[in-house]
Order: sequence, then structure tokens, then C-alpha cells
Amino acid sequence: MKRRNFVKKMSTGGGALFTGMNLLGMEKEGFEGNIRKNLVPEGNIGKSSTSCHLKQYMGKPTVFINDEPCFPTAYLSHFPQQFRYKNMYEHGTKIFGCYVSLGDRFPGFYKNQKVRLNKHNIWIAPGKIDFDIMDASINEILEVAPDAYILPRISCNSPSWWDSFHPADTCRTYETGLPQCQSFSSQIWREETAEVLRKIVQHVYRSTYADRFIGMHICVGETNESVHLGWLGDTDYSIVAEARFKEWLLQKYNNDKELIQNYFGKPIEQISIPLPVEREKPEFGNFFDPEKSRLNIDYRFFRCDEIIDSIEFLCRAVKEESHGNLLTGTFYGHTFTQWLDHMNFSRFLKSPYVDFFTSTTFGTEIDSIKKANKLFYNEGDEKTCLGKWISEMRPEIDPYHVYDLPVWKRPGTLDQTLEHLKSEFTHAICTGTTLYWYDLWGGWYDHERILKFFSEAQKVADESIHKSGDSLAEVCVIVDEKSIPYFAPLKRQRVSNIPWLNYQKAQIDKIGTPYDIYLLEDLKDLDISRYKMMIFFNSFVLSSQDRDLISRKCMSGGRTLLWLYAPGLIDDEISVDNVSSLVGMQLGYEEKREASDIIIDLPTGKLKYKGSAASPFIYIKSGGASNIYGHTNDGFAIFGENRMKDYSNILACYPTLPWQAIQHFALEAGVNIYNNNGDVLYCNQSYLSIKASSPGKKIISLPFQASLIELMVPNKGYGSGERITLKPDKTFEIEFSSSGETRFFRFDN
Repeated sequence: MKRRNFVKKMSTGGGALFTGMNLLGMEKEGFEGNIRKNLVPEGNIGKSSTSCHLKQYMGKPTVFINDEPCFPTAYLSHFPQQFRYKNMYEHGTKIFGCYVSLGDRFPGFYKNQKVRLNKHNIWIAPGKIDFDIMDASINEILEVAPDAYILPRISCNSPSWWDSFHPADTCRTYETGLPQCQSFSSQIWREETAEVLRKIVQHVYRSTYADRFIGMHICVGETNESVHLGWLGDTDYSIVAEARFKEWLLQKYNNDKELIQNYFGKPIEQISIPLPVEREKPEFGNFFDPEKSRLNIDYRFFRCDEIIDSIEFLCRAVKEESHGNLLTGTFYGHTFTQWLDHMNFSRFLKSPYVDFFTSTTFGTEIDSIKKANKLFYNEGDEKTCLGKWISEMRPEIDPYHVYDLPVWKRPGTLDQTLEHLKSEFTHAICTGTTLYWYDLWGGWYDHERILKFFSEAQKVADESIHKSGDSLAEVCVIVDEKSIPYFAPLKRQRVSNIPWLNYQKAQIDKIGTPYDIYLLEDLKDLDISRYKMMIFFNSFVLSSQDRDLISRKCMSGGRTLLWLYAPGLIDDEISVDNVSSLVGMQLGYEEKREASDIIIDLPTGKLKYKGSAASPFIYIKSGGASNIYGHTNDGFAIFGENRMKDYSNILACYPTLPWQAIQHFALEAGVNIYNNNGDVLYCNQSYLSIKASSPGKKIISLPFQASLIELMVPNKGYGSGERITLKPDKTFEIEFSSSGETRFFRFDN
């Protein structure tokens, strides 16, 4: 029996008697919850004196609690202990998360259930919620932090009993056809889970902690990070997903069945989700051809839409039930880690029901988030020198040592840990964002010096609320999320694995000047008058409308445009000629090239670097550009410039382009270079942060006269650092004792 037939047959028996039936709807009037404790008198149901909203303030989206602005640094641990809540509270933290799970399984499904949740879920049966579990988690915080606010992480993956009642609505792998929690295409799951969230809000507003509750972090999917189940990605082949994909195609193509027949060579009724092997076969190097792989590409965007529709549906339930007084947020925007289910961020940012988005290590378009009046909550899951494997601390959770990996420990000293935490925190301050300290399985912060650091950091954070968060950037990085699904996965289905993407961002971080980072979609109404250099990071797919927009807005004012790899390669068809016409250079290509040595020859000196493997490999033909600056070791020109009357195009065909080369052309474009040593620098109108790449004296050059005071100086306390007055040439000199040391300053005028 074929796998598809097996799944279909199984969906008609056993628990499938309930398929299509809303179990919560059957019992809405008598929806049961264990709510004997922590309740206020009946007359106060639905009332809370606390409201939490997001508003623009001092140039940045800001959380307001009861109309007072606050910097919402938070603390969260999956496996908390009360003394750690107490420690964080006594050192300034006022917002705490706790983990509340509707489902009964560890969210890392790719671990094959070898890791245990070690927590009781609260959605225990049809129509039944055990609120005592949630109450206990919240009261554990409030007992030692009575003035704290609660922002729990609500894991919305389905319980295993739910899967048995709805087999047609569970996510299925292609290989086994076995269920893996809900399908994001299941409307039944959306409605029933939304109803559970409404009941949670109702319970909160009846509880004694109603005034301390400010929102919900809605989490779902693999690792709770808004992606389909199954690390290898051979999902979702559920019956409901197959049906929804057909509906999605009809909607995209305006119900034109004849057009669909022409595009896909079969009627809509015969179209199925592409097989895993079909999702791995590009036609032009590592790129999918927009005509030959139309179904594959469409399926990738369908997956994104199903996730967004699901999470927005859940967040809307919370917003409606709380009358808009609770914050809602979720994981999304993992662009630089290339999670394919996150490639419609521009659509998600328009949602009126989502207030904040979370990602790790600032790997997203934070300026797009702020432009949409949303908050970016960086997940600061920063490992420290105190970290141990969870199998050492809680062997009952990881009995098979699945997480015994080097990535879960940070080598080095306590001083190095503190400098790393300082870098993460000051990054948030300088970019007008926020973060929560994610003590994943506990013990990462169990040292008085780390706790003292948190205390100092919160003082700076509270002060920063009332300081301008306006950007000083003269460089703008444009990221095209919709280009990534056209790139074939090299290692696993869930991520695209463009080899150089993360490495290139790390190089841009070192150019010695602040930069803003936006989605291509934002360019339509973005004021770019301040930018002297624009870096088009991965604009592989550009429509004629995109090209016209870039031409009108960007190709003027003496601006420098830096293009990476294969800009505009794909429109209605895929061709290197598209790249040539965009950048005004004559280009050729070969099918592929392995990683190769590159030599760059600039007026300031020569650079050497190892270029990433590329397929196709694009090069500049002889005489194809005004100036050539870089070659492969066997003579192919891969880095050139075409100077136009009012702007310049620079093409780097072979990433990863070193920071020194980017800095050189930024300086030529008139960008102020604050630091030319390859140190990581963040800056806005109020604060400056520098993380040293090497020890020694560094000269910092500002674009304005100012006096500065150093903050968070070790062993000196908040605000007790040296006051610095600039020299007449707007420079000052500081000395770093070690690589990784972070120095942090406030502009006083």
C-alpha cells in the first residue's frame, strides 16, 4: 500500500470518528478547568487594572504598562528554580517568563522524542484545562518577586490525545506517514487552540495575579520557533495540508484552472505537494528555475503562509479576549539562519495582532520590525562559562545525552562571559530593541558578578527609554527574504544553507560604522536620503517593478550600490543576462566553482580571502566593468565597479567579501568610519558600543562634536566611568586590554 493511501485509509478509522468535529465546540458551555485556587470574586471576572501596549517613543517602539514606558528586559528558564527568580528580581529584573505547554511532548521533534519535556501539559483532554499547573508556575515567580510582571511562553503544539482524535489534521512525514503533532493547515487545530487561549485569558482575569499579567509569547512548531515539524523537513504530507495546498494555489492564481493546467501540466485536482526528492533538485546551479520548479517554489511560500495564518489566528484570540490589553508575540524572522518557513516576514509585520517578534543573535531585519511599529525581542540564550550539559544537571530530561554537544557550553573565563553578555546587551540598547536572558536549563547565571552585571544593565536600560533611539547609519543593508526559497537546500530541507550568508553579515558587522537593515519590501516607502551606501545582500530575485523602484530611489545622489553574488538573476526566467543589465557590466558564468583563493587589489593595499563555493559561478568579462578590483587565483575577475554619472555599481560575484573592502568603498562614498580596526560597532544618537577584535589602542572618529561618559565599567558601578571630550578633529582614543572586550558610552550632548 502506498504511503498516501495508507494515511488516507488510517484517517477514516479509530480516532478519526472525531475528525472534522470541534471538540471544544461540543463542550463550550461546560468547558472545564481546574480553577479552584487563585481566584478573585465572581464580580471581577474579565477585569484587570493593568494594560500593556506598544507605542512609539523617542524614536523606537516602546512597551507601555499602564501608560508608563518601560524597558522590558525579561528572564526565562525552561527548567526554573525559585531561587533564580529571586536572584534576578533582586538584581533589577521586573519581567519574567515561564513555560506553559498545551501539549505533552518536548518541542524538539527532530530529536526523535529522546529528550523529555519533564513538565505536565495543561490541555489534558477535550474541553479540559488544568490551570493549577499554570498557576503554580506563575505563583512560583510572584512569591519571591511580588512586583514582577508575567509574560509567559505558551507552547501551542497539540497534545498527543488531540492527534489521535484528528489523524487527518496531524503533520505527516513523507517517509513514514506517522503523525507529529498538528498540521499548520488544520483549521480545527487553530480554532480549538484559540479557544484554549481564550479560556486562559478568562482564567487570568479571574485570578489574583491578573494585574501582574502583561501578555503571551505564542510559540508553536519545531523547537517552538514557528516552523513545520520534522528537522529534515520531509513534511507536511497530511491530508489537510494536501487539500489546503490546492486551495492556496487556486487563490494565488485567481481560481483560473486553465492557467494552473498550463503552468503545472495537470488539473488542480491532480496536483500534490512535491515529493522530498523534487524539493532538492535545482535546475540552474543551486537555484530553482521559476518555470520548471514553479510548484516547488509555490509550496515553500504556501508553508510560510500557513504558519503565519495559524499564529495570527492564535494571537488574534488573545487580543480579542483581552480587549487589546495584552501583548502578543512569536518567533519569526530567522532570515540569516535561512529557515525556509520564515520567508514571508514582510507579510507578518503587517499583522495588527502581533506586537513583538523574537529571534536569536539579532539575526533578522530589526529595522523593518521597528518600521512596522513592532518590538524585536532578542532571545539572549547566551551560554556562559558556568554552563553544563543538561544531562549533567537534569539527567531525567536528557537520558540519552542528545544535547551533549560543544555548542551548549561556552569555553573561557568569567571575565570573557561578562564581556559577551555586555556586547549582547549594548547591541540591544544601540539598536532600539530589547532582549530576555534565556537561562535555558538553568545555572548559566549563578554567579554574583553576573547578577551584578544584570543589575547595572537594567539601570542603563531604564535610562535608555527616555533617550533618542534614532539611527545615525549612513549604510543600509537590503535583504530579500523572497529570494531565499529559490535557492536549493544543500544540507537539510528546513534551511536553505546559502553557505556565505551568515559569514557575510559578520563581515558587514566589522566595517566600523553603524548600518540599518531592511527587507526589500520596505524600500517602497523608506526614506533613504541619509544613506550614502546601500548593500543589496541577496537580491537574487527581482521583478521589473523591483528594478524600477531601485532605479528611481537608489541610483542617484552619488550613492554607492554594492551588489553581492547574483543580483537580479531571476525574474520571469533565470539568466545571467538579467544580472548584467542590472549592474551594467558584461558577465559570464560557469556551472560551478569550488571554494577558491581571491586576491583584491585596492589603492589602500591587497587583500586575500577564500571565496565560498558557488553554482553558478559568475564572473566579469574582460572589459566588462569600469574598474576591476578582484580576481580568482586563475584570473577570473569577480569584483568590479561601474561608475555612472550619479551613482556607482559595485559587484562582488564571489562572497564572502572581506570587511576591509566594504569599508574602503563606504569611505569613498563619504560614510563616516568610526573605527577602522575591524571591531564590531553599534551606535545611535544616544549610545556607542565597541567590541574589540584585538587588544590595543583604537582611535574612534565621530561625525559630530560630543562629550561621552563610559558606562558599565567593571568594578566601578553604573555611570562612574571616565568622561571623554573629543579632540578638535572629533576623535578620541581608547585602549582595549583583550579581544572581545566591549566598551560602552553615552553621548551627553
